[in-house]
Amino acid sequence: MTAMAAEFSEIIETLTEEDLRSALDYVRFLSASRKKSAKATMKQIQGIFADDKGWKNEQEMLADMANFRRTRTA
Repeated sequence: MTAMAAEFSEIIETLTEEDLRSALDYVRFLSASRKKSAKATMKQIQGIFADDKGWKNEQEMLADMANFRRTRTA
C-alpha cells in the first residue's frame, strides 16, 4: 500500500486544481457505487433469510436444508 500511496502522491503533484477536483469526483463516484452494491447485496441476503419457506415441522426444515446442500455440492 505504501508504494501505491507514493505513486499516488507523485501523480497528484503534477495535476492542476481542476484535475484534482475531477479526480476527487471520480473517486467519490467509485465509493458511492461500491456502497450501493454492498447495500444491494445486503438487502438480497436479508431477503433470503426473511423468505418464509413454510415448513410445517423441524423434519421438513432439515429435509429442505439437506436438499439445498445436495444441490450446492453436486
